[in-house]
Amino acid sequence: MLRRTSLVVLAAAVAGAAAIWASPDRPAAAVAAVTGFTITCWLVVATERRVGRVADWALLLAAERDPNALELDGSREWRRLGGALTAVGAWTHERYTEVATQRARVERMLDNLPTAVLLFSAGRLAYANPAARVLFSLGSGGEDWSPLRVLGVDALAQAVSETSETGRTVEVEVRRDDRDLLARASSTGEDEVALAVTDLTETRRVESIRRDFVTNASHELKTPVAGILALSDSLGFALDRDPARARTMVARLQREATRLAQLVRELLDLARMEETVAQYEQGRRRINLSELVRDQMERLAPLAAERQVTLTRDCVDSAALIGVPEDMRVIVANLIENGIQHNRPGGTVHTAAWRGGGEVVLEVIDTGLGIPESEKGRIFERFYRVDKGRSRAAGGTGLGLAIVRHATERHGGRVTVSSVLGEGSTFRVVLPVEGSST
Repeated sequence: MLRRTSLVVLAAAVAGAAAIWASPDRPAAAVAAVTGFTITCWLVVATERRVGRVADWALLLAAERDPNALELDGSREWRRLGGALTAVGAWTHERYTEVATQRARVERMLDNLPTAVLLFSAGRLAYANPAARVLFSLGSGGEDWSPLRVLGVDALAQAVSETSETGRTVEVEVRRDDRDLLARASSTGEDEVALAVTDLTETRRVESIRRDFVTNASHELKTPVAGILALSDSLGFALDRDPARARTMVARLQREATRLAQLVRELLDLARMEETVAQYEQGRRRINLSELVRDQMERLAPLAAERQVTLTRDCVDSAALIGVPEDMRVIVANLIENGIQHNRPGGTVHTAAWRGGGEVVLEVIDTGLGIPESEKGRIFERFYRVDKGRSRAAGGTGLGLAIVRHATERHGGRVTVSSVLGEGSTFRVVLPVEGSST
């Protein structure tokens, strides 16, 4: 197909030929026709060149690139057109840059949000931030998928559709893959819907743990407090009427007070371990685990003698690490004391510490009653006791092993237990030499 300019030139040529043929003075007419034809062709070619430059310049602008100034030769009007288009191009490119900057800023903000954010346009996925890709297992794909295919839950897809149709904000709570999700769909423009999804699973788990903790702590505190109150009320009468009984009551009072003090101390230990990472980092020191084991064995020797339990140790001097001294103390103290309290007369508690590569290992082995297989998964829970009656009689609070696990994990370590019912248990704590906050 001929271009329009070619048709113009062809028409001019035909018209010139016809004029020459019809003119009585054919040579003069031929000269005039050739001159006119040449001028016409030059004008057409020049115009086409200028229009082509304008078209190329406009294509660069449409591609969001910054074209150079458009300079058009020719008449004043052509130059004026070039200047006007250059001004329009500069203004347009500036707007392009502003929009791109704002978009990049918004995307960076959305990318860093812990909340899952998705944008659906015309019923298809247009954007999903990293949190959304993890939550809905999208990986690097998902573009142009339908809401149901992306979200996998009818209620969430229906919320997107309802907002798209009505423009109203829709909030819905659903359960997906054992996770509790709260979603809010909002209209952001014509046929565009933003969906913000908050994962409530961990929040509710923590709330449940704290609720149970308060309930259990209140119950545990109530028992020794009630005992102290009852004993103190009776002690006044017994002092005058039955001195022997009064001495017995004083001993019981001391046991309840000791138990209460231990419970308060362990609650404070748990509270301290909830401190921020910055506080944890400031409290780290070099700790010789062998010396710490020796000190705690000396402190607990009277309790071991009372329970007729022998304490032994095998700790190398190289078992040193970087950590919070108070955390390491409660780990060692609670494991050894736990071995004493849940042992039998004539039993032993053996503590070993050594270094292996970039880790330090602490092992406490007792010859106690052991732990049933069904209970091993729960012994590190707060206030959990395998034998509740025997533990209370021994003075245990049910917090010792929970504190051991918490202190170990916040140092980047791990604690495990192996046990044979009726023969004893082995607790092993493995800690990185340099320590790490998790």
